[in-house]
Amino acid sequence: MDPSSPTLEITGVTLHFGGLTVLSDVSMAAGAGEITALIGPNGAGKSSLVNCVTGFYRPQKGAITLFGRETTGLPAHRVAGLGVARTFQHIELFQGLSVIDNLMLGRHRHLKGGALANGVFYGRSRREELRQRAAVEDIVDFLDMPHIRNTPVGLLPYGLQKRVDLGRALAQEPRLLILDEPMAGMNVEEKEDMARYILELRQESAISVVLIEHDMGVVMDIADRVVVLDYGKKIGDGTPDEVRNNPDVIDAYLGVPH
Repeated sequence: MDPSSPTLEITGVTLHFGGLTVLSDVSMAAGAGEITALIGPNGAGKSSLVNCVTGFYRPQKGAITLFGRETTGLPAHRVAGLGVARTFQHIELFQGLSVIDNLMLGRHRHLKGGALANGVFYGRSRREELRQRAAVEDIVDFLDMPHIRNTPVGLLPYGLQKRVDLGRALAQEPRLLILDEPMAGMNVEEKEDMARYILELRQESAISVVLIEHDMGVVMDIADRVVVLDYGKKIGDGTPDEVRNNPDVIDAYLGVPH
């Protein structure tokens, strides 16, 4: 892949559910090593567009290119195998498992050897397990979670569960990280922490991030580019300042400040 090429390119994507048009001729790009925010009112089509990118939905029209390769219609596991990880709007963690065990599940695509071999904690399998645990411990430290590493996720407050969700996605070592409302339900301090983690990720690993978020203060502070959807159509695309001053975006979503 050419380093100057976008990590993600979406061209003319249209998605129908029966007679309902969810996405209409949507095009956008996410630059390599950039934070691209995807915003818009509830029901604008943001999660549906992400589901097309990650292989959960197959658009009727248009093309999706990841890392210079067209991936339109690839199943979700194939897209993940290319280096795409995501978090979900609603937490999808194993509540009875510890933080460490939830993060270890994110390492499954990096495991070497078959299920039988990996089930025997001896020799090569033991070394493989320790190697994967070392990678997970780095994530635990990065996200400031050593004090909860062995705590069952279901016992954690919501903000920490969202942090674990991010950690599990990072455990996949993605080249493109898609965050679907990672700060929903958080207090101000928790949002500041999450924004800091995202910025540090971009700085330290050059990972590309697509961020769906309703907190406009956060979006305008950390995004390099902002794409705006409304009723399945793109109505804005540019830098935070350009989008903030876009009349169509103001009318449909941001409103006029008082």
